[in-house]
Amino acid sequence: MVADLIGLISIQWFLLSALIFFVGYLAAYPVWKLEIKLLIKYPVWVWGWVKRKIGPDDHWMKMFLFIFLFNSFSLLVNFVSGFLVVLPFILAFFLGLHLGVISMKEFGKISFAMMFLNPVAWLELPASWVSLAIGIDLGLKTLEHGLVLEPFFELLPVYALIVIPLLLIAGSLETALIKKITDEEMKAGSLEELEKEIEDEEKEN
Repeated sequence: MVADLIGLISIQWFLLSALIFFVGYLAAYPVWKLEIKLLIKYPVWVWGWVKRKIGPDDHWMKMFLFIFLFNSFSLLVNFVSGFLVVLPFILAFFLGLHLGVISMKEFGKISFAMMFLNPVAWLELPASWVSLAIGIDLGLKTLEHGLVLEPFFELLPVYALIVIPLLLIAGSLETALIKKITDEEMKAGSLEELEKEIEDEEKEN
């Protein structure tokens, strides 16, 4: 079953999606440095909106559901964009560009470590490229046969049974990592406060 679904994913379109993504990611550097507001405003707004909606102090279930549903919707858009033929290529570029802009905003540089050293990205990025690959495939079939639903339903199990499980695992992992880091920071802060109290008491004595 899984092997059959994987067989529906074009390696060619998967790799092309990844390549276009990285072109967009690298393009974020000059876009940020040149302050091209037309390309910066949207990803910065979305990033701010996400941070307003969830935070490390939220319940883990709320955090997980938000991350999972947000990513699931975004990748569903990648897939169904194939009905507009060229849109998956454009979305692949802007996905990379938007993540690159966020990297520039948060780290002041294009951080490949954010992708390659982050286990969450090992799941989310391939899931994104799969959604784009089946979107491209859908677009080519739409171009060939016209606007028919048969190719969509043929590829839908790939989204449902490969992309969604990857996002479930990624969402769980991301939530766990955020909670773990938050707990460690709180413990470190409590320890610093305790040390400061001891120092103050020693000075008073």
